[in-house]
Amino acid sequence: MTTSTSLNAHEKVNKSNPRIEFRGKLDSLNARIILFQANSQDEEYISDLEEFREVVRKLQRCEACDEVFAERLTLWGLDEDEIHSRSHNPDRGHILPHYDMKREAAEINFLRTLTREAEILACKAFDDNDTLRIIHVLNRLSSALYVLIYKYLPEDFNRVMKFGRLS
Repeated sequence: MTTSTSLNAHEKVNKSNPRIEFRGKLDSLNARIILFQANSQDEEYISDLEEFREVVRKLQRCEACDEVFAERLTLWGLDEDEIHSRSHNPDRGHILPHYDMKREAAEINFLRTLTREAEILACKAFDDNDTLRIIHVLNRLSSALYVLIYKYLPEDFNRVMKFGRLS
């Protein structure tokens, strides 16, 4: 049984290598996005997830090819600064996830948690300036998903925190 795998065309590493672990998490995230898309009949939801998946795919390529994620992140018409601002100051208050948030919102929340897990693994795998951009992009991706949840929440969803209190 082999415990090594290719990191790139020139280097083999143990399968427990942090980069390989990170690759696996990105692969799982991509697979889950595809599964949610395949199980949906909502074209707008499928499109929103596809835009997100394209960024995940670019991250996968950057990591595998040792490339810098050079482009400025934009999702659903929001740039990195807008994503950050909206995720930290939501109009309706901060979401307290609950089963009655609706299927699409719950799935997006699940993708957000997987993205956070990928970010944590990236922190363990990378430490140079070029790859630190991958960590930053993952941080913004999880924030972007948090913002996207609001689009799919039912209007009467009231499990949010405003000013530190449940509203």
